[in-house]
Amino acid sequence: MTLTILPVQTEADKRAFYKFAFRVYRDDPHWVPHLWPGKKAYLDKKAAFFSYGEGEFWLAKEGKEIVGTIGTGINHSRNRDMNWKAGLFGFFEVLPERYDAAKAMWDFACDWCRQRGLTELQGPYSFSGEDDHGFLIQGFDTLPSIMMGHTPKYYSEFAERYGFEKLLDTQAYRYDLSRIDFDVNKGPEIVHKIAARCRERHSGAAIRIPKMKDWEVEVVKLHTVYNTSLAVLPEFSPTELTEFKAQADSLQEIIDPELVFIAEVDGKAVGFALGLPNITEALKYAKGLQHPWDYVRFALAQKKIKSASFKIMAMDPAYWGYGLDALMILEMGKAIIRKGYTWVDASLTGEFNPQTNKLATRLGAYVYRRYREYRLKL
Repeated sequence: MTLTILPVQTEADKRAFYKFAFRVYRDDPHWVPHLWPGKKAYLDKKAAFFSYGEGEFWLAKEGKEIVGTIGTGINHSRNRDMNWKAGLFGFFEVLPERYDAAKAMWDFACDWCRQRGLTELQGPYSFSGEDDHGFLIQGFDTLPSIMMGHTPKYYSEFAERYGFEKLLDTQAYRYDLSRIDFDVNKGPEIVHKIAARCRERHSGAAIRIPKMKDWEVEVVKLHTVYNTSLAVLPEFSPTELTEFKAQADSLQEIIDPELVFIAEVDGKAVGFALGLPNITEALKYAKGLQHPWDYVRFALAQKKIKSASFKIMAMDPAYWGYGLDALMILEMGKAIIRKGYTWVDASLTGEFNPQTNKLATRLGAYVYRRYREYRLKL
């Protein structure tokens, strides 16, 4: 039977596109469905990405049966910043025995890119660089944390069989608080020394929690810090304010301001640390929030969350060495322990991020999940 790649057009197509993943992962106890409202925003082309990029969505079908899904896109902002002519693939799902379907979808994506004058295909990204980047290559027997994807082992095997090459690996760390008997004072001595030195030498330095009533102003400040802090990394392009704000707004309802810390020097924001309740533990039972009763299940499961996720440690390079990161780490540790969490996820960080990887190692954390982003020259 002929395999065809068809555009997602109708509301029924959108629902089928989303639901196909449930078939792929039906026997995987570590998969957590993406939220239907968020994915529908992409399928409706109302997500922030479409203010600076473009994309389409496709169903791979054999007769009437769906055998795979894929999205093709262009991040115009990143291409401009990196001087690339790259297309993206994302929203990629395929059944384990169907390499032929994966190949057909990637063939289609390559042709889609060539028709638009692009010279390489990168992915998976769905579609923002902050969302579902990379195929999982380590940690298949663990649950993903918030803002982290989950894919089968054979996805990366299919990609490499097709000819994709590694672009970048990102990793997630885990820290078990039992290592310090749930007492920050028993944490690594070096962190306490650096924090003490910061307090002694930099009288203008301060750590505060965000002012939630001034949400819009705070988000703009942190957007600047975020881009400045990551500009030193290879393969980094600035995140558009619309994307950063959309990500922040999507988290606003679950943010615990006592897990967010802003570092200031003489009143200027120069760094921040973002911690979140790891709601993936609860979302596992929410079935993607497709129906009203799913929200009830989610609310009940939220009361049993055992972990927090340390999502971002951003610091303006001009203030590296001040010790502000150590101060924020200690404050975060105190808050996490006070709230009764038993372990901490720290994710995701690029393999070449000098500050974050060094800090995680010093704290005694270990890598428990790893992802790989791919590229293919056309």
